[in-house]
Amino acid sequence: MKSAPIFDRAVEMIQDRLDLISVSHRLTSGNLANATTPRYVAKELAFQKTLQESMQDQQVKLTTSRSAHIALEGSAVAAAGAEIRDEGPVNVEQEMMKLVRNNVDYQFMVAMLNKKFAMLKNAVTEGTA
Repeated sequence: MKSAPIFDRAVEMIQDRLDLISVSHRLTSGNLANATTPRYVAKELAFQKTLQESMQDQQVKLTTSRSAHIALEGSAVAAAGAEIRDEGPVNVEQEMMKLVRNNVDYQFMVAMLNKKFAMLKNAVTEGTA
Protein backbone atom coordinates (compact mmCIF):
# COMPACT_ATOMS: atom_id res chain seq x y z
CA MET A 1 0.00 0.00 0.00
CA LYS A 2 1.42 3.35 -1.04
CA SER A 3 1.45 6.00 1.70
CA ALA A 4 0.34 9.55 0.95
CA PRO A 5 3.02 12.24 1.25
CA ILE A 6 2.69 14.67 4.15
CA PHE A 7 2.99 17.60 1.76
CA ASP A 8 1.15 17.64 -1.52
CA ARG A 9 2.27 19.49 -4.62
CA ALA A 10 0.81 22.75 -3.26
CA VAL A 11 3.69 23.34 -0.84
CA GLU A 12 6.24 22.79 -3.62
CA MET A 13 4.34 25.16 -5.92
CA ILE A 14 4.19 27.82 -3.18
CA GLN A 15 7.94 27.44 -2.62
CA ASP A 16 8.64 27.82 -6.34
CA ARG A 17 6.45 30.93 -6.51
CA LEU A 18 8.22 32.42 -3.47
CA ASP A 19 11.56 31.79 -5.21
CA LEU A 20 10.32 33.63 -8.31
CA ILE A 21 9.08 36.50 -6.13
CA SER A 22 12.53 36.69 -4.53
CA VAL A 23 14.31 36.89 -7.90
CA SER A 24 11.82 39.49 -9.13
CA HIS A 25 12.43 41.56 -6.00
CA ARG A 26 16.21 41.42 -6.48
CA LEU A 27 15.90 42.46 -10.13
CA THR A 28 13.53 45.33 -9.33
CA SER A 29 15.74 46.51 -6.45
CA GLY A 30 18.73 46.43 -8.79
CA ASN A 31 16.80 48.45 -11.35
CA LEU A 32 15.97 51.09 -8.74
CA ALA A 33 19.54 51.17 -7.44
CA ASN A 34 20.82 51.77 -10.98
CA ALA A 35 18.10 54.20 -12.09
CA THR A 36 20.61 57.03 -12.50
CA THR A 37 23.39 54.89 -13.99
CA PRO A 38 24.08 55.96 -17.58
CA ARG A 39 23.08 53.35 -20.20
CA TYR A 40 21.73 50.97 -17.55
CA VAL A 41 18.95 48.80 -18.96
CA ALA A 42 16.17 47.66 -16.62
CA LYS A 43 15.81 43.91 -16.13
CA GLU A 44 12.60 42.01 -15.54
CA LEU A 45 11.65 38.43 -14.87
CA ALA A 46 9.45 37.14 -17.67
CA PHE A 47 7.10 35.43 -15.22
CA GLN A 48 4.07 34.87 -17.45
CA LYS A 49 6.11 33.07 -20.10
CA THR A 50 7.92 31.05 -17.43
CA LEU A 51 4.63 30.09 -15.80
CA GLN A 52 3.04 28.98 -19.06
CA GLU A 53 6.07 26.90 -20.00
CA SER A 54 6.30 25.27 -16.59
CA MET A 55 2.63 24.30 -16.73
CA GLN A 56 3.03 22.72 -20.18
CA ASP A 57 5.90 20.47 -19.26
CA GLN A 58 7.65 20.33 -15.93
CA GLN A 59 11.10 20.46 -17.58
CA VAL A 60 11.58 24.07 -18.69
CA LYS A 61 15.06 25.34 -19.47
CA LEU A 62 16.68 28.44 -17.99
CA THR A 63 16.88 31.28 -20.48
CA THR A 64 18.54 34.65 -19.98
CA SER A 65 19.35 37.30 -22.52
CA ARG A 66 22.99 37.42 -21.36
CA SER A 67 24.93 34.86 -19.35
CA ALA A 68 26.31 37.47 -16.93
CA HIS A 69 22.94 38.90 -15.88
CA ILE A 70 22.18 36.76 -12.85
CA ALA A 71 23.38 33.41 -11.56
CA LEU A 72 20.36 31.17 -11.04
CA GLU A 73 22.04 27.79 -11.27
CA GLY A 74 21.01 25.37 -8.56
CA SER A 75 17.93 27.30 -7.49
CA ALA A 76 14.27 26.48 -7.82
CA VAL A 77 14.04 29.45 -10.15
CA ALA A 78 16.51 27.81 -12.51
CA ALA A 79 14.47 24.64 -12.37
CA ALA A 80 11.37 26.66 -13.22
CA GLY A 81 13.06 28.08 -16.29
CA ALA A 82 13.10 31.77 -15.42
CA GLU A 83 13.83 34.17 -18.23
CA ILE A 84 15.27 37.61 -17.54
CA ARG A 85 14.79 40.18 -20.25
CA ASP A 86 15.96 43.73 -20.83
CA GLU A 87 13.22 46.32 -20.57
CA GLY A 88 14.91 49.57 -21.61
CA PRO A 89 15.56 52.60 -19.37
CA VAL A 90 14.46 52.43 -15.73
CA ASN A 91 11.05 53.97 -14.97
CA VAL A 92 11.15 54.56 -11.19
CA GLU A 93 7.36 54.73 -10.78
CA GLN A 94 6.90 51.49 -12.69
CA GLU A 95 9.61 49.76 -10.63
CA MET A 96 7.99 50.93 -7.39
CA MET A 97 4.67 49.47 -8.55
CA LYS A 98 6.44 46.19 -9.27
CA LEU A 99 7.77 46.18 -5.69
CA VAL A 100 4.27 46.78 -4.31
CA ARG A 101 2.80 44.01 -6.49
CA ASN A 102 5.65 41.71 -5.47
CA ASN A 103 5.01 42.45 -1.79
CA VAL A 104 1.30 41.64 -2.15
CA ASP A 105 2.15 38.40 -3.98
CA TYR A 106 4.63 37.47 -1.24
CA GLN A 107 2.13 38.12 1.56
CA PHE A 108 -0.52 36.08 -0.27
CA MET A 109 1.82 33.11 -0.79
CA VAL A 110 2.96 33.17 2.85
CA ALA A 111 -0.69 33.28 3.97
CA MET A 112 -1.41 30.25 1.76
CA LEU A 113 1.57 28.40 3.24
CA ASN A 114 0.46 29.27 6.79
CA LYS A 115 -3.04 28.00 6.00
CA LYS A 116 -1.62 24.77 4.61
CA PHE A 117 0.45 24.19 7.76
CA ALA A 118 -2.53 25.07 9.98
CA MET A 119 -4.58 22.41 8.17
CA LEU A 120 -1.78 19.88 8.67
CA LYS A 121 -1.52 20.79 12.36
CA ASN A 122 -5.28 20.39 12.72
CA ALA A 123 -5.11 16.97 11.06
CA VAL A 124 -2.22 15.81 13.27
CA THR A 125 -3.80 17.02 16.52
CA GLU A 126 -7.27 15.88 15.41
CA GLY A 127 -8.59 19.39 15.93
CA THR A 128 -7.79 19.48 19.66
CA ALA A 129 -5.06 22.12 19.58
